[in-house]
Amino acid sequence: MKITALQPQVRNKRRVSVFLDGTFLFGLSSETVGALGLRVGLDVDRADLDRIAHEEQLHAARQYAFLLLSYKARTTSELTQRLTRKGFVPDIVSHTLQRLAELKMVDDAGFAKRFAEDRIAIGHKGKWRVRGELLKRGIDRHQIDAALEQAPDETAAAREVAEKYLSRNKRLEPAVLKRRLYALLARRGFSLDTIRQVTSLDEAESA
Repeated sequence: MKITALQPQVRNKRRVSVFLDGTFLFGLSSETVGALGLRVGLDVDRADLDRIAHEEQLHAARQYAFLLLSYKARTTSELTQRLTRKGFVPDIVSHTLQRLAELKMVDDAGFAKRFAEDRIAIGHKGKWRVRGELLKRGIDRHQIDAALEQAPDETAAAREVAEKYLSRNKRLEPAVLKRRLYALLARRGFSLDTIRQVTSLDEAESA
């Protein structure tokens, strides 16, 4: 078989129609054509066609991953799930993630570090809550531990949550106020020690 024509498609100039022995066979991205050095007059066999199909799938997977990452940062696990749901086979997914890692576009350790910092300092969540959210995103436990060790102290975040809650609920009886504040801080994932520290400070200030 011989490539007899490579024609840019009318509706999408970034794709090329490939003709073998005068007959249209398939469309490819211009990137795949360039990466494999396809040209008119080139002889191809079944193995070459399989290699072309594999490269085109890699290109499609990379483009989809780039699209996902253009919206927000994602973990390796999240990208694996999305690519798999899109229909890409494990080999294509693995190669795609490897390439993204080489490009520094996927970095679970860095993701965990930034996520922990933002959720504690800006989102005012406790470290237990952050740990659970990172686990759901498929981050390795050792990477989570490292991120939380470097994260801001959660006490300041808990204190801010407590101050806002107390200012809005001054009319409640002290016992009720403390119980509800305790529950609020617990739901936000602050540790027992942090909750006790914050609520004891509030009691001392109000005494």
